[in-house]
Amino acid sequence: MTVKRIAGLLAALVLVSCGLGSDKLDEAFIYDGPQFRLKLVRYYVNMLLHYTGEVYRVQCASDRTTRSPKLDTQEAGWVTAGNGGAIGSKSAAELVEQVRSNYIVIDERTLVWLNIGVNVSFDACGRFRGWYPSSLPADVIDPVEKPDYCRPKGTADCRNYDFMGDRAPRYEDFRVSPDGRIAFTARSKAFRDGKSVRVWSADFGKTWSTDVF
Repeated sequence: MTVKRIAGLLAALVLVSCGLGSDKLDEAFIYDGPQFRLKLVRYYVNMLLHYTGEVYRVQCASDRTTRSPKLDTQEAGWVTAGNGGAIGSKSAAELVEQVRSNYIVIDERTLVWLNIGVNVSFDACGRFRGWYPSSLPADVIDPVEKPDYCRPKGTADCRNYDFMGDRAPRYEDFRVSPDGRIAFTARSKAFRDGKSVRVWSADFGKTWSTDVF
């Protein structure tokens, strides 16, 4: 998938999240535990000249999310933990099997959510803190060509474009403990010279340290 096609899909998903009309199709649970619940909801959206078809949104609910408002593709009392295009999908259950590996339940209140970055919640989805490879120094990353609306020609922050398609990061060797310690290894074709990155935090993801090797 080209950067331009990916950019178009991202723009469509942003529009979905901004309150445009949609119809809920179905839902299926990824995790249903005593402290939090995680489900995938499928919607059909029709946005003239932008995007028409199925999309999905992963939502999480717990005693820490009860005040979360209802949005066009988010139910009241739930918070979003991922979304994407789903044109041609047959059911939410089908999509759950495709995205399940992006959600790692550590314990009854701790969830790791993987997308381009790593997001961790220690309080049953009340708050996520994350690390993204775009935060690495420029000399670690082999960048792709970006559209003119991106910096430095334009004003948009497109650093995540370096980690799309077959350059998407792979995250391995997770270690997450209740005292707020997080550690994992990141690998990507976007890292120069075949390097990998060890990432860790000792304060619930408030600050991060990295080691390129």
